[in-house]
Amino acid sequence: MAQPPGTHGQSDPELVEALKLLERLRGAIQRGDRAAQNQAIEALVELRAPMGEQWQALASFALRNGEVALARKAIDLFVEAHNGAPAANYQKAALLEQAGALREAYELMCALPADTPDPASNAYSRGTAALFLGDTEEARAQLERATALRPELGAAWLSLATCVDLAQEPALAERIFAAQPAAERAAPAERAAYFYAAGKAHADLGAHKQAFTAFARGAQTMKALTPYDPVIDRRHAEESLHGYSAEGIAAIARRQTASTAGSIFVTGSPRSGTTLVQQILTGHSAVSGGGELARLPLLAGELGGHSFPAVQAWIQARGAAPAALLWRHWLSELFPAPGRVVDKSIDTTRFIGLAAALLPEAPLIWLTRDPLDCAWSCFRTFFIAAMPWSYDQAEIAFHLRIEAALRERWQDILGDRLLVVPYEALVADPAQWTRRILSHCELSEEPQAFAPHEGARTVTTASVMQVRRPVNRRSVGSAEPYRAFLQPFIEAYGEGDSGGS
Repeated sequence: MAQPPGTHGQSDPELVEALKLLERLRGAIQRGDRAAQNQAIEALVELRAPMGEQWQALASFALRNGEVALARKAIDLFVEAHNGAPAANYQKAALLEQAGALREAYELMCALPADTPDPASNAYSRGTAALFLGDTEEARAQLERATALRPELGAAWLSLATCVDLAQEPALAERIFAAQPAAERAAPAERAAYFYAAGKAHADLGAHKQAFTAFARGAQTMKALTPYDPVIDRRHAEESLHGYSAEGIAAIARRQTASTAGSIFVTGSPRSGTTLVQQILTGHSAVSGGGELARLPLLAGELGGHSFPAVQAWIQARGAAPAALLWRHWLSELFPAPGRVVDKSIDTTRFIGLAAALLPEAPLIWLTRDPLDCAWSCFRTFFIAAMPWSYDQAEIAFHLRIEAALRERWQDILGDRLLVVPYEALVADPAQWTRRILSHCELSEEPQAFAPHEGARTVTTASVMQVRRPVNRRSVGSAEPYRAFLQPFIEAYGEGDSGGS
């Protein structure tokens, strides 16, 4: 990290102190000492050091460390350093969105000039934020503006396609198809996003072959950008199981003296129904919010790993309570209102042992789904770089098999502590399964939990439109029209486990 701007040759005590703090920060980064990193950034903030452009980087760094309040202070100093310029406030809105404060970010963006940072980016940012917040009319208006300004903007076409049933609007579908020449000239990630939008349009129109071809083109592009390493994937899964047993988890849980009832963990493979269960739970008055919190990897980093030996060694040295208190701090940074919080991070499947041991009062829920439907839904979803295995059918099969094996092993270890919810059963009898989910989480029955589509919660996943409709079975068997194109997955996964014949 460079030294503060304008410090060369100066002896101002504050500048000297800022340089010392930057050295402390560098050392903490090299050691991987999260607490010391945060302390150095906090001291720089309190000093109001002349960091200029670097305040943005420090804000992002604090956010990655789970320190939302500290990140906000740093980004405010970034805006102040730019005299409140619209471009600086746009960067603040981006950070707020990353921090989960989507409503606040959206309101800030709406207050900015429509050409900040440029008209198309402004419209795209406002459109996607409105989509996540459930305002589909505003989302469509802004995304229409973005695609008109920059027809090569594949991400805008994809968001637009997401919020519209293109079977009802063939003219808009034709506009998407007509944008292909412009998209072909775009950067690879934008080009890939465009083909996912075109795939959605063809799928809505019932043109299955054209839909698959478009999704495959997008996936091929993304695979080149984000290669997948199955060896690393398997090794990570094996480490997540290493050393865990029912007895070992119980032994650590007995040492936990801090309250751990604030969290509810919902996990499973992507596109398996976790967002629906989150919506059911966050509709309850005792639950303040939820989302893909990505804090368990942070906790594993603090402990030096997520295997049982790593957790056990940390507990023996420091006790169990500090880990729970740190976890509670991170949750309060994201959700300051009282109430329980749903963490539906997909990667919880790899950290469920850590969660079960250190947070013994937290309910655990695992969603399953027909493998072929799940595979097709993953293949047709633009996950950017987050799911590199999702861009190749054989790699999807490999990853889903790992996840299925993990779930079976954790069912053996955790028993009734882990509620397994089959997606097909949930949508076939939502009332019964909602009662089971609420009971598992020790929540009373409330009417709003049985109507998750009526909730006003923010949804930032690919299920953004699906969960705003009444629970239905529309997605059950969604892969059947594409079975002929999914033979690579079927062969790699096993015909008997992929939906039958």
